[in-house]
Amino acid sequence: MQNPPSLVGLINENIELAKSYGILHVSVDNVSENGRFINVKGQQIVNFNSCSYLGLETDSRLIASAHEVIDKIGVHFSSSRSYLGLSLYEEAEDLLAKIFGKPVIITPSTTLGHMALLPLLVQQDDYMILDQQVHSSVAFSVQQVVTKPGHIEKIRHNRLEYLENRINKLSNGTNKVWYFADGVYSMYGDVAPLEDLMTLVEKYEHFHIYLDDAHGMSWAGENGKGYVMDKIKHHPRIQLTTSLGKGFGTSGGAIICQSEEHKTFIRNCGGTLIFSGPLQPANLGAAIASAKIHLTPEIYGLQQALKERIDFFQAKAEALGLPLVSIGKTPLFYIGTGTKEVGCEVISGLMRQGAYTCIASYPSVPATNSGIRILVNVHQTLDDIDQMLSNLAPMLFEQLEKSGIPLNRIYKAFGKDAVEVE
Repeated sequence: MQNPPSLVGLINENIELAKSYGILHVSVDNVSENGRFINVKGQQIVNFNSCSYLGLETDSRLIASAHEVIDKIGVHFSSSRSYLGLSLYEEAEDLLAKIFGKPVIITPSTTLGHMALLPLLVQQDDYMILDQQVHSSVAFSVQQVVTKPGHIEKIRHNRLEYLENRINKLSNGTNKVWYFADGVYSMYGDVAPLEDLMTLVEKYEHFHIYLDDAHGMSWAGENGKGYVMDKIKHHPRIQLTTSLGKGFGTSGGAIICQSEEHKTFIRNCGGTLIFSGPLQPANLGAAIASAKIHLTPEIYGLQQALKERIDFFQAKAEALGLPLVSIGKTPLFYIGTGTKEVGCEVISGLMRQGAYTCIASYPSVPATNSGIRILVNVHQTLDDIDQMLSNLAPMLFEQLEKSGIPLNRIYKAFGKDAVEVE
């Protein structure tokens, strides 16, 4: 009897399946019309897979700032920031501090930020509870923290009743209980129940939260400070990180610190801040330009332009009867397909008709929760969204019928994991 495939084997099989449909590991020749189109093998395709929600990556001011820095410094400054760091870091961090109202550390990536921070926050006796859908960069970084056996567990998505039960059970008056979650979840596009989490923080003194708001940055909140800070205030037992590589329009990550002393401690002791390479000079220049835009009223016009597209997508998808998993107001949408094969067929068909969306399957989501992940940004027009959904709907329903998958089975597979966004 043949042994079942390993996790790595299953991942490889799923990727190879999607590649066979021509929808994964796609090589893009260039980007045109200010980020609206990607060109693939001579075909111009509307891109519904860009996390640059406000379209800032093609803003002329960010590009000019990046060029200016390259001309002055070069394409790379090859030194650990512990020894030599460009003053651009300080300028960018000072601007980000004005956005968040707290000191900020810029990291080369969100993953490296997590890896620098978590070993400094979590002690050996602490307990770590991960939401089932927390981003893989957080889940991976948690594994780098040395804790006692049995002190790490994963719970079902957004199940706060169970979380509170675990907080009570794990309380012994000395150790902390950490909960790791996303502000906006990168697969389904739903959000963390932040107000309820705040209630738990106020109720249990040993309870701490680690939030990654990568997908909430820029398109939400005052000065684009993100979805999390738009809903709750800073709290000494809530640690926030975010990304500069999505709505912010550049690259890298950011750690929002509790104080200047906290910032200094992380800079001094965060492993990946000591030993990893720096952010590229051009990206620092672009980050400065982006932060300056965030600190003007212009950011609210960009947020409104995105909101119009989100609202249009929502209304159109509902009118077509598409099985949306999360009903909300974030720029990430997820349409259940029942199986990865159905999703691959539909996405492949959409590519032929001039739109690219992406497949989501195991292990990014449970095997029964395969679907199509669609990202809305200001590069797209309302006509682009209308055409893409109008093409998607008949193809999806045709494939579901061929596969014998009723819509109610899709909804049932998600159950309460299909969290509505208020």
